[in-house]
Amino acid sequence: MAELIENSATDLVELRIEQATMLKKRVVGSCLIVQFLISYTASIMYFVSGPGTAALWFVSGTAMVLVTFLYAKLKAPDGITRENHESYLVGHMIVSALTGIVWGAVAIFQTDFQLEYTVFTGCLLVSSITLGGILPSSAYRPGYIALALFAVPPFSAFLMIYAPAPIGLVGFAMFIYFAFAMFLSARVEIDTRDTISARKKKELTERVIQQNRTIQRATEEKTRFLAATGHDLSQPLQSQGFFMQALRDMLDRPDQIALLDQVQDSWRAQKELLQGIVDVSRIDSGAIIPQPVLVNIADACERLASEFLSDNNAKIELITDFEYIETVTDPVLFSRIIRNILSNARKFVPAGGQVEFSLHHANDQAIIEISDNGPGIRKVDIERIFDEYVQLDAANGENPKGLGLGLAIVRRLCRLLAIEMTLYSEPGAGTRFTFRLPIVTSDRVPKNPYKSTIRRFEKSVLVVVVDDDLAVLASMTQLLSSWNCQVISAANQKDAVQLVSRTSAVPALLIIDKHLDYDQHGLDLIEMLREEVNETVPAILMSGQMGKIDIERAGADIEFFNKPVEPDEIWAILDRIMSRPPQPGISER
Repeated sequence: MAELIENSATDLVELRIEQATMLKKRVVGSCLIVQFLISYTASIMYFVSGPGTAALWFVSGTAMVLVTFLYAKLKAPDGITRENHESYLVGHMIVSALTGIVWGAVAIFQTDFQLEYTVFTGCLLVSSITLGGILPSSAYRPGYIALALFAVPPFSAFLMIYAPAPIGLVGFAMFIYFAFAMFLSARVEIDTRDTISARKKKELTERVIQQNRTIQRATEEKTRFLAATGHDLSQPLQSQGFFMQALRDMLDRPDQIALLDQVQDSWRAQKELLQGIVDVSRIDSGAIIPQPVLVNIADACERLASEFLSDNNAKIELITDFEYIETVTDPVLFSRIIRNILSNARKFVPAGGQVEFSLHHANDQAIIEISDNGPGIRKVDIERIFDEYVQLDAANGENPKGLGLGLAIVRRLCRLLAIEMTLYSEPGAGTRFTFRLPIVTSDRVPKNPYKSTIRRFEKSVLVVVVDDDLAVLASMTQLLSSWNCQVISAANQKDAVQLVSRTSAVPALLIIDKHLDYDQHGLDLIEMLREEVNETVPAILMSGQMGKIDIERAGADIEFFNKPVEPDEIWAILDRIMSRPPQPGISER
């Protein structure tokens, strides 16, 4: 109730400020209209009451016009504000009352009951000056009341008391006019308020639209910047990853392999930082599209728990309890959500602390809970931690590594997968994340494929690699060769088609960059190579830029990856292709 009263008072103040501003702006036009009325009525008086009365009226009326004009110009010279609007309106009411007194007094002074025309002139005076208050352009009713109150009732009372019959009835009629004018002015006041309110709403709407346009432009510029940055950074990361994997196959000393492991860990950390920046914008732009499959949630949680324990330098105790549950979801995005929460627990739970990771079902929902006995989160920070680039202090007092995008990505991915997330935390009492997703099973969706460990293929297959980045091309060629693959590598569309046309073997896999030089598109090249060999060859389309891929245009048997791509992802696709039963007559052309 108190809040409602406060809001109403605020609205009234805004209304009064607007009305005072209107009065100040309209003073020149109002003074010109009133001066015209004075001149008009003075000319009538000249013929009815004589030049002396007409001159008196012209001088006194003009004087009040001048007072009104000077008051509006000299009062609040810097404009109407919240601080001075009340005093301005009070002064306006005083000037209006004085104007009413002058007009009413002159109307009484010039009236001569022997000359009926003077009664008409008096009525014309008080009615013309008060007519403006019942017009739609009227700005401030209290000022009009002050004017009319000192002009009409005194003149009406004078006629009713002193005028002979039936002229006294004119005074009664003027009282009726006064009452009617007060009623109409009330309606005009309401309409004025509505007009001001509508105008302010329109101005506010226009400001909001303009701000939204500004935000949209900023978002588009950010997306373009991140797209270019992501492409430029992902290309060298892509080649580094493949070179490191190829180098691993050449090393045999444990100390060399351990050193490469450290290099690869740093590479993955850099890759995750870039991926975090890119993912936020890709999710917001709709470029990430869920690929739902039937997932064994318990197996996924087991693998994530193993990852947590494999990098557990702080010796945090992990307690797990997973119930066997299968449901349809995107396994990669789901794992990203849980992995980010476990990563946060590793950062913020002190050494020797405890993390509980459980999976159970209730009311046809899979419920994943991750709780810890860390320092907890203050209430003021609970909502803030889901914002981009926000990081709280870690439990060890050091600044945690990363950009503060983990929980921002978690919230976005939960919305994308229709997963309900709740967070409970108190300082000193730890933190608990709860995720609920519906248990949905269907025979129409494929099961999540099992990923094997990278090893050299026994059978050699032909792979076509096309990328305009020569470092990426060289690293992928070397890596695929180390897996016992025959490789056709090309940097552009023309070379790729020519090289494939010169071989009799049908490629087992096409690995194509989405954007090649000279505005060439990877999807066009995939279609050309398939036409060349007359087969729907499985393909991988890779991109270092954000944005939606035209899946309908892409056709069948195409996998989409954003750079940098992990070598095991490509190996898993090749392994799946190699595991397919052979079909007679398609190995050669």
